Parts: sequence; C-alpha cells; structure tokens
Amino acid sequence: MAGRSTYVYMSMYYSLVFMALGAFSNYIPIYYNNMRLDHFQIGLLSTAGAITAMIAQPRWGLAADRAASKNRLLLIALLLTSILVWALPAAGNHFWLLFMCTIVFGAVQCVINPLGDTITLEISRKQGMNFSRIRTAGSVGYALMAVIAGWLLDRNLNYMFPLFSGLVFIAFLLAWGIPKVEGHQNKAKVELKQLFTSRKLVMIYLYTLVVNCTLGFFTTFQAVYSKEEGLSTALIGLGVSLGSVSQFPFMLFFQPLYRRFGIFKILLCSGIILAVRWLLFSGSLNPAVYLATWVLHGGTFMLFYLCLAEYVNTHVPKELKASGQMMNSLTMNAISKTAGSLLGGLYAGWFGIRSGFLVCSFICLVAVALFWYYYRSNDEEPMEIEGAAH
Repeated sequence: MAGRSTYVYMSMYYSLVFMALGAFSNYIPIYYNNMRLDHFQIGLLSTAGAITAMIAQPRWGLAADRAASKNRLLLIALLLTSILVWALPAAGNHFWLLFMCTIVFGAVQCVINPLGDTITLEISRKQGMNFSRIRTAGSVGYALMAVIAGWLLDRNLNYMFPLFSGLVFIAFLLAWGIPKVEGHQNKAKVELKQLFTSRKLVMIYLYTLVVNCTLGFFTTFQAVYSKEEGLSTALIGLGVSLGSVSQFPFMLFFQPLYRRFGIFKILLCSGIILAVRWLLFSGSLNPAVYLATWVLHGGTFMLFYLCLAEYVNTHVPKELKASGQMMNSLTMNAISKTAGSLLGGLYAGWFGIRSGFLVCSFICLVAVALFWYYYRSNDEEPMEIEGAAH
C-alpha cells in the first residue's frame, strides 16, 4: 500500500483502537465502584496497571527497536489484550485476584498505543503523511464510542468487556495489513540512557510528568465523583465524547501551530488550561459545568501527546524511536497515572475528591511557573540528542 490507501488504512486502525478505549477506560472505575470498592482500592487498581506499564514499556520499547519487525510485537500485544481483558470480570469481587489480573492485562495492553504511534510515525515520514490527521481518526472513533458506550453501559455496565475485546480483536485483524517497519538496532545496540543526554528533553519530561499526575487523578476519579454528584452515566459518556471532539481542531492544525509557536509555548498554555479545568471541577459540578470542563480537554492531553510524539520523532535517534515513544507513554500515562491514582486515592480517602481537584489546579500553576523559568534558562541548548542519526 502507498499514499492515500495507507492513510485510509491506518486511520481505520486508529479508529478501532480508540473506539475500544472509549468503551472501557472511562467506565472501568464505575465498574469498580459498583463492586463496592472504596476510593483507595480503586486508586490501587489503577496504580497496579500503571506500575506494570512502568516496568513493561521500556522492555517492550527496546524489544521493538531490536526486532526484525515492530509489527509482529504489535500483533502479539493486540491479540493478548483482546483475550486477557476477560480476566477482569472473571475475577469477580475478589480484590487481590482482580489486582493480579489487572497487572497481567496491563503488561500487554500498555504497549499498543506507543508502539502503534512509533510504526505510524515512521510510515508517515517515509510516505509524506500527516500523523496528527491519522490520529484524528482515533479521536473520532473515541468520541463516537463514548456516546454509544455511555448509553449502552447505562443499561448494563458489563457490556464494556465484549465491546472492548471485540474492537481490539478487529484491530488485530486489520493490523496484519500495516506496512512493515523494522527495528533499527539489528547491527549496533544503543543504550536507553542516551535519550536523557538532552537537558531540554529531560525538562519536558519532568514538566509533563508533574502536570499529567493531575490527569491521572482525573482519569481515576472523575467518573466516580460525577456519579456521586448525581450525574448520569449517559451524561458522563456525552462529556467524554465532547472532550474527544474538542481535540479535532488541535489535531487538524497541529503542524502549523507547532511550527508557529514551538513546543515550549504550547505546553505552557496547556498547563494553564489544565489549571482552569481543575478549578472548575472543584466547584459546583452541575451538567453545564461538567460539559464545559470537557470542552477544555482539547487543549490539554492531546497537545502534550502530539508535542512529545513530534519531538521524539524529530530529535531522537532512529535506533531509539520506539523507546522514545514508550518513554512518552510512561511519562504521560504510567508514571503520572501511578502517582495520580495512588496519592490521589489516599487524598480522596482522607479529604474527598472535590478538594483534590483544587490541589491539582495549584500543582499545575506551580509546574507552569517552574517550567517557564527553567526552560528559558536553557533556551540556547541544541534540541538534537547527541549522536542522533536521522
């Protein structure tokens, strides 16, 4: 496949993968809550998957960079994910069994998005395609499924498991046709620590980590908090869908924005938007305010995601591109979600979820101020990682 056909094919794959996430990620905390798990236990389960990703993703990344075909590892991860998700309902209300099943499931599910991004970015660069446009198809699928899932799961929450499993399995079948991308460490091994020779990249990662800890808290507790405030599952689904739609303009026009303003200014603005979003969440959460917070979603997570993906794809050696994308995922999801879920679960258990969002707003403002100060101090440092081969 070449050109337009590859673009359509990859867009279909992204749509399926994110449709699966739209039917699962925002509703699994409600499933746990319905099992009468407390806030700390819900946070611990989210943390279990995130810690597993912290351990597994660097290993998946190095394996992909050294593999004859990165696609083969993606196929394995997709197939196992579609099967292992069934272990969660099979565990019933046995908390520690559910905890172990979450670890096993998380070990394979965590690789799908970063490895898919690595493969797609390389194909996009070779064939002159726009990655952010392909990624838009994922958000379209996520938005559609969020609405459908909100309506469907309001009737029976257990429907999330066949929905997720079926969509991931269809993505697995579709992934067989993705053009082959090989690893670039077949001849010479490159150490993972080379990623951190750039102080600019390290600062970007640290800032992203701190800010996304607040998103980790949000992901774990927003649905539970919304239900406690009297909002329906259908409205939660509508909010998730609205948040996904709000990302479209940023994805469609990301390249001009990135060229005009650069990663520093974009990430600063995203941090400020997050602070405002959490401030709104900490107030009176009626349907109008709830939906308004999701409108702001477009200028937050997706801009971090695209900025880091573009930065790594441009400035990291080709021998470490898969590892770089895995590190992006670790920073934005695994490590930050671990801290946000575990520490947030402890805080919510003591002081409640509402004031937790006020703390998150304060954390974002402090992180923005520090990032502005330290990044400008190192503005003259070259962006390329030493020894990069492009």
